[in-house]
Amino acid sequence: MKLSEEQFKQTLRDTVLVSLDLLIVNERQEVLLGRRRNPPARGYWFVPGGRIYKGESPEKALARISRQEIGMELSPQDGMLHGIYHHPHPDNFFDDPEIGATQYLAIACLFRLNSQVACINDGQHEELRFFPISDVAAHPEIHELTKYYFCERHPNAFLNSGYPLLLSLT
Repeated sequence: MKLSEEQFKQTLRDTVLVSLDLLIVNERQEVLLGRRRNPPARGYWFVPGGRIYKGESPEKALARISRQEIGMELSPQDGMLHGIYHHPHPDNFFDDPEIGATQYLAIACLFRLNSQVACINDGQHEELRFFPISDVAAHPEIHELTKYYFCERHPNAFLNSGYPLLLSLT
């Protein structure tokens, strides 16, 4: 169920959002990132992803989010769990100080795909492109929360993350 604007504002004030983050890695060990148009993380490169709606299964959310954000429908059989991460943002989608911060529990899903991903104009990103994983940590325009997906010490991970899985990718 997609919320009305007022319902979404109330949700941002009162709850933690659950999202799927798509870690899409190609055969050249590059990860797909999008430059965010909207808060939170406006102006930064961030992995594609989106929130799960109430009444929507994670499988349906993955299909919807991937179709909207990268132009192709992914299924759970295409990927694997990378980890669960806490994503606090000081701002919110509406840039409304009365709403306050946004808090996500992000389920990071790792997908090995070729570089022929359709980079569509989804309204969320100014552009989508692949970045070498080896360059992510030092890139000043990649958001810190995205960098954590590719580092050994990830202060926002819940339980153990799938980082060792990425070691075999590079």
